[in-house]
Amino acid sequence: MKFTEHRDSNVYAVKKYQPGMVKVNNLEFNSSCYITQKSYKDDWQCPAISALNTDLMDELLAEKPEVIILGTGETQTFPEPLFFAYCAAQGVGLEVMANDAACRTYNVLTTEDRDIVLALIMDAEAD
Repeated sequence: MKFTEHRDSNVYAVKKYQPGMVKVNNLEFNSSCYITQKSYKDDWQCPAISALNTDLMDELLAEKPEVIILGTGETQTFPEPLFFAYCAAQGVGLEVMANDAACRTYNVLTTEDRDIVLALIMDAEAD
């Protein structure tokens, strides 16, 4: 799936997504990662939705987003309700979707200059 160009070349934007790989600007990530407009982490230690915990959420929340977009692989899989409450208690929205939809949504919201974290869980079996 190809994506349209982001207007500001200083912003991290998703250029391409396919199962098991996301291209952000000129970088390719093959494992779970997260990005913001200005930073990224290419080794986010969340290999599956079942591995999600508050420490991993704290990494995302430390970026001070308005919203966290959580891509859960090739299908939308909701985490435990406590994660929604955990984010809401800190004034941050949590949106959950499949990775392809998460990438598209992130790109749209960054064109509006919103403070967004895109966290993608890359399933090791999605080769």
